Amino acid sequence: MTRLHELWRLFWAHEKTSDSVKVALALGGVVGACALLDRTDWLIGPILGVIAAALAETEDRPLGRLLAVLVTLSCFAITAFSVRILFPYPWIFAIGLMLSTFGFVMLGAVSERYGRMSTASLILAIYAMLSASRPGQANAPIWIDPLQLLGGAAWYELISIIWVATFAARPARQILASVYMGLSRHLSLKAELLAPISGRNLDTLRLAMAEQNSKLVTHMNQARQILLGWMKNGQPRPRSARFLKWYFLAQDIHERSSSTHQSYAELARTFARSDILFRCAHLMQLQGGACARLAKAIALDKYFDYGRDSLPALDELAAAVEHVQQSNDPRWLRQVDPVSDLVRNITTIERQLSNAGNPDALLQTEDTTLRDSNPASFREAVQRVLMQFTPRSGRFRHGIRLALALTAGYALLHLLHLPQGYWVMLTTVFVLLPTYSDTWKRLGQRISGTVLGLVGAWAFLHIFPQDEAQLALATLSGVAFFFFRANRYRLATAFITILVLLCFNQLGSGYALILPRLIDTLLGSLIAAAAIAFVLPDWQGLRFHLAMGKTLSCSGLYLREVLNQYRAGKDDHLPYRVARRDAHNADAELSLTLASMLGEPDQYRVTPEASFRFLCASHTLLAYISALGAHREKIDVWQRSELVDSACLQASRTLAQLAEAFEARRPVQAESLGLQAMPELDDIPADTSPQERRIIRQLALITHLLPELAQLTETFWGRQQLSR
Repeated sequence: MTRLHELWRLFWAHEKTSDSVKVALALGGVVGACALLDRTDWLIGPILGVIAAALAETEDRPLGRLLAVLVTLSCFAITAFSVRILFPYPWIFAIGLMLSTFGFVMLGAVSERYGRMSTASLILAIYAMLSASRPGQANAPIWIDPLQLLGGAAWYELISIIWVATFAARPARQILASVYMGLSRHLSLKAELLAPISGRNLDTLRLAMAEQNSKLVTHMNQARQILLGWMKNGQPRPRSARFLKWYFLAQDIHERSSSTHQSYAELARTFARSDILFRCAHLMQLQGGACARLAKAIALDKYFDYGRDSLPALDELAAAVEHVQQSNDPRWLRQVDPVSDLVRNITTIERQLSNAGNPDALLQTEDTTLRDSNPASFREAVQRVLMQFTPRSGRFRHGIRLALALTAGYALLHLLHLPQGYWVMLTTVFVLLPTYSDTWKRLGQRISGTVLGLVGAWAFLHIFPQDEAQLALATLSGVAFFFFRANRYRLATAFITILVLLCFNQLGSGYALILPRLIDTLLGSLIAAAAIAFVLPDWQGLRFHLAMGKTLSCSGLYLREVLNQYRAGKDDHLPYRVARRDAHNADAELSLTLASMLGEPDQYRVTPEASFRFLCASHTLLAYISALGAHREKIDVWQRSELVDSACLQASRTLAQLAEAFEARRPVQAESLGLQAMPELDDIPADTSPQERRIIRQLALITHLLPELAQLTETFWGRQQLSR
């Protein structure tokens, strides 16, 4: 029984459990009601309504969820009745389809919630077309199909509200668990970087760190949005105080794990015959495992016991540092400061994690305000949408592209008289994504998943001819669709295909839909491919320079915020956290843009080798600044104030100059930067305080990186052309 109980707790803690259970209850309720009433002809509309409502759902507290439900159902009602009313008038319908599609895409500029709501409304519109196009529906009252769709949506929303009211804290626990799992991987990768093993390709590890940082930043942004629902007038509610402390702890650990105090290659050469770096790496691996255990404890609502297993390793590391400090080896003594700061970081993470099981023991951040990315007023929401009305906006281009693609699909199904041809449009909606690489990836997954689903549905129809078995399989397929849709879209497509065919088979047309479904999927994918390639294509390679410039600009702002705190004192106030998060967001956006660019045709790519070099350099720059941020403390008496001020001004100005150069695609010669040489570690006067030595050292590392960034501008645009 103990084992079964543990398995149940693990299942309950899984991030997909909530969606799976809610969808299972909603679909099971629809199927059960139709079976009891012996009205299988009512089945399809409510099921499609359930799917649309589940696609529109966002995590929220009960009151916020209730307001979101009212807005969602209002949009669904307007959409469903508009489709049904205009359905008999193809020309008017086509114009309305084009305008509404563009409008829905642009509405997503307001916030993520409105983005999901808009996409779900567009999908519901096509579901309404599918329902209206069924045989015998032309003479039916216009309110039947919309009410069936809205009935299914309202049923799911009722379950969702009850679920949120019953398990209000679950979304916060789930996202914080995801954050700490991301931190676990981040610390493990950092440990791999620290290990002084010769012959390794450090750039490969740096790229892996940049990719993992991108994923971690995404989770942290999601956590911030969810935790905002737990705030009242900028302050945490009593029940949410521990969640907020875990979130701020994750931010601090992230800053420390992102820190770089010296070149990894230099440290590896210096301590190649010492075990100190191995000991650092070993402790970071243990801390990564602790973060994974903390994630599990948060998700399961269990006490987190850090344990004492790492204490011997921490004592041995302290002894190793003391040995280095007392050594007569000049190479070791030259690097004793960065190694001491590295160990200080590791020791601080150790102390923080040891208190994580008791959030009340964690230091409380005085300014607990979280940056709210949602619009503060209706006027701001309108302004956000209006700002996107330019061909330079990716959202505007995607809106035009999707509107034309759906209108083309609508025209095609009428020209070819395709039975149930609205699957063409549905395929286009799911396949056509904002970027070329994502669209082609989704296209392959959609086609292969559809084929897999058709084969599976055909097999199920033969093996389980009973209606009861088919309805049960349809319910399970719907649950599986939502379980796999985020991470394994091919399987998700297969299951939703099975669901559709099994439901339509209750109307006697399951087998007849197999071939049309395949043809419609191919046609919809073809339209999506043509749209992404020829309608206002948004090639990431042609905007990669903007992402590079933004990264340097945000890093410069972060650097200034960090250095200000060495004079004013450490304070995790909102402006500091915003600057830090913006720098990491820009780094994550750069990584995603590069990944998208690599999936585009060669003629639109920027030189991949140079792009990877820039990603490594910008990530290293962020790591150097993070080290300064991790060790923030007020310096009351400055000994080298003039040198620090000069170096800070030089780094900030040069980063701003390079950011402008990248954004303008203008080459900059390293000699023209006029950089003043920074003192080496050996040249810093011995009587300089450790805090100032650290600032000078990190600014020197940043300064040494600036000529490489300037050289990359010449690599990219020295001949003012993209590589082809």
